[in-house]
Amino acid sequence: GMFTGGYAVNPASGEQVPIWIGNYVLMDYGTGAVMGVPAHDHRDLEFARKYGLSVRAVISPPGAKLDGDTMECAYVEDGVQMNSGRFDGMPSGEARPAMARYFESSGKGRPTVHYKLRDWLISRQRFWGAPIPIIYCERCGQVPVPDVDLPVVLPTGVKFMPTGQSPLLGCSEFVNTKCPVCGGPARRETDTIDTFVCSSWYFLRYTSPGSDDCAWDKSKADYWMPVD
Repeated sequence: GMFTGGYAVNPASGEQVPIWIGNYVLMDYGTGAVMGVPAHDHRDLEFARKYGLSVRAVISPPGAKLDGDTMECAYVEDGVQMNSGRFDGMPSGEARPAMARYFESSGKGRPTVHYKLRDWLISRQRFWGAPIPIIYCERCGQVPVPDVDLPVVLPTGVKFMPTGQSPLLGCSEFVNTKCPVCGGPARRETDTIDTFVCSSWYFLRYTSPGSDDCAWDKSKADYWMPVD
């Protein structure tokens, strides 16, 4: 770790908090910057001990008090607030929403939700799979295949060679098409959707098998699903 020489200000207490660079903080996790809580995170405690940083416990087990200077391992369970100002003595599970309300009402912050979801890579460079209904036009960019032209059907007579690319690339009759917007020359997407995508929704069709204008009727799917 390395001290930057800069400080952040704790909006609750006004105290200065030193800003350090640590090699265990992941840039793709959350915002890429974290608030170190050495009394309640094992890695933060190890970091603090190594660089002689102060350790302040803010949650203690019920009926006990933790000493940040002597604790040998981080306390990571729920407990009772301590060193927390107006929230001292409050169960930590109740304190969290109370703190959020306090910060929001005082104009010092607001609660937010950070999701760990990432984009789902569904394309594959292989023949067997549902074609991705996208057309590429130099003038219009990426254009979806019109509903009237769905589904996109896989061609026949495709040669399978170890090129590392989709076999559909070698089928000019499939690749070359017209842009549905401007009518100019265009190319189809040659990647296909991985089969696990189809496996995740095909059963919804059973809820409205007679439907001709959509894959399934939402109201019927809502009625029947989920089922084991």
